[in-house]
Amino acid sequence: MGKLKIKDKFNDYSLFVKIFGATIAIHWIIIILAYILLYMNKEVNVGFFEYFYTKFSHSGDTPHYLNIAENGYASEGEFANLIVFYPLYPLLMKILAFVVRDYFVSGIIISNVCLGISGYYLYMLTKKELGKEKAYDGWLIYVIYPFGMFTIMVFTESLFIMLVLMSLYYISENKWFAAGILGMFAALSRSQGIALLVPAVYEAVLYMVRNRKFTVKSLSVFFIPVGTFIYLLMNKVIQGDWLSFVAHEEAEPWYNTPKWISQNLAQHYDMALQYFSLSMIIYWLQIILYFAALAALFYGIKKKISTSLIAFGGAYIFLSYLHGWLISGPRYMMGCVTLYIIYAAVENKYVKQAIFVTCGLMSVFIALGFWQGQAIM
Repeated sequence: MGKLKIKDKFNDYSLFVKIFGATIAIHWIIIILAYILLYMNKEVNVGFFEYFYTKFSHSGDTPHYLNIAENGYASEGEFANLIVFYPLYPLLMKILAFVVRDYFVSGIIISNVCLGISGYYLYMLTKKELGKEKAYDGWLIYVIYPFGMFTIMVFTESLFIMLVLMSLYYISENKWFAAGILGMFAALSRSQGIALLVPAVYEAVLYMVRNRKFTVKSLSVFFIPVGTFIYLLMNKVIQGDWLSFVAHEEAEPWYNTPKWISQNLAQHYDMALQYFSLSMIIYWLQIILYFAALAALFYGIKKKISTSLIAFGGAYIFLSYLHGWLISGPRYMMGCVTLYIIYAAVENKYVKQAIFVTCGLMSVFIALGFWQGQAIM
């Protein structure tokens, strides 16, 4: 028995290393392929790593995270609006920078480590839901998601997705304390982290009903909203208002006033008609993703995907599409991990292959556009 346990642990460790490494490697292969296309087109004449550092340390939200990690949040002045960014990721960058002495490099390391771990937990969650054979399908569509390049850069995507997947996995295992703490950290890294409360409460209540007894440990799921509370408290302490981030989001450069989903979709339909060059990488894409995601959830219900996973997907989509100026919708949807599991459940191999090939081609195309500095957010 002792030898069997050691062998099982070795196999588990070996599987983790393989998935961890492959998840990171595939993302880097995609972005390197995009760089090669850029180089062949003579749009760049410097080495990969030099261009990567120069380009992506000044792209998108990265400078904001670097600023927060180095200087903290400001109570007033030019950088007071950076309080709209949640604190966990820049805090981890700050801690690691004591060792690596470079905030950008520390952010890259954190993102890649979290990415590798997220790949493993997606595999484990899909395996628990659908079995070993289909677990690889869920993992594979995750690693070629068209906006996956954000997961290896200084953005919160990898950290958030890792925490969400870990929390959902431990919810499925009825390990309430682990699920609650991980959910709390997810809520400290992105606003959508609070969506984990829906599946957590559902599974905790179901567990107690099934066992016909109240379990104190199940109350640990209420650590999840503590993450949101800490963020609001931070607003109060630093800027004197529990909701100071709201005013900053509504102002330049974000103009993000929460609106009902139908209003947001109508707005982006109008924008798609006005701005053709941006329509396919921003406006049409997130409109299509919204309806495709809803259709996928209904398909997931048909395929008997766990109610808690469907509930998380619905809550996540709802919260994401309330953003009034939704210019990062395709990137946000990467965190709707339920969709990868639903993809794995698809039986029609032609549909599955079509989705896979489309995502694979788009991943290189989108990465190329990101290298070129196009409005990919």
